[in-house]
Amino acid sequence: MTILLNNDGHWHARWRAAIETHMPGRAVVEFPDITNRASIDYALIWKHPPGDLEKYPNLKAVFSLGSGVDYLDAFPTLPEAPIFRLIDTNMAEDMALYTLYWTIHFQRLFGTYQTQQKQAKWARYPTPLAPDFKVSILGLGAIGSHIAKALARNGFDVSGWARSPKDITGVKCVYGKDALETILPKADVLICCLPFTKATYMSLDLAVLSKMKKGGAFINISRGAVVNEADLLTLLDSGHIGGAALDVFHAEPLPENSPFWSHPDVHVTPHMSGATNPDTAVQIISKEITDFENGIMPPYPYMREATCSREVKA
Repeated sequence: MTILLNNDGHWHARWRAAIETHMPGRAVVEFPDITNRASIDYALIWKHPPGDLEKYPNLKAVFSLGSGVDYLDAFPTLPEAPIFRLIDTNMAEDMALYTLYWTIHFQRLFGTYQTQQKQAKWARYPTPLAPDFKVSILGLGAIGSHIAKALARNGFDVSGWARSPKDITGVKCVYGKDALETILPKADVLICCLPFTKATYMSLDLAVLSKMKKGGAFINISRGAVVNEADLLTLLDSGHIGGAALDVFHAEPLPENSPFWSHPDVHVTPHMSGATNPDTAVQIISKEITDFENGIMPPYPYMREATCSREVKA
């Protein structure tokens, strides 16, 4: 069995080591150094070049090395082989800790205290208890649900919005377009976990974000393209949005001339809120390949457009 590896060219040595540990005896070919395309059985990819996957005649399945698969949505064609998303609870927990950190940052006014430190100013301010601090999450998929549960476990008043009904212990769940407006005005912190799709592209614009509670904070860990960045900056400049922690942007790396770098109420991180860990990811993929070969479909298939549907062959 031969595995094609392409993590967009990053950390291939770590991925190889993980494959050797958890999938011993399986040959690994790193893209683009391929001599025999017919030998490839499985592809482990991230941001792979469009059109290449169709060139492997014996490809059985594709495993994307991340939960987000918007890069696949842009492919003009897809291979016959089924494609599966990676949902790693370790990555989800990492993202939950990231959002918990920034939620506490805004709850406890740490930005204010950081400014005061530079001024040698000693002043205290009232801090709401976690149950009195309202956090709203947009998107309750695998990652969003995990984050919602983590924040609820830490005592915060958590609500979540999704397109379809959800039931999460400790979280007030609402769904549907009209329900979105019921949680925005109450949120002290709004966390974006929406997937990037045609429907969500630039969906968080002035009309939506201006419905947020005045002075509330915004955290984005999904994709930059779901936010109208110009509208977000307008609301930050006016003070309607009191602060933002942004891990994702329309253009990455974030251009040096982006106003987000120097905005006093914005915290920029370089798309690191939940990086895939090769060791834990390969353990998951190894089990899923074994299941697949035994006729058991992995749990998170990439949902193709109806016009691109293929017959799945194990």
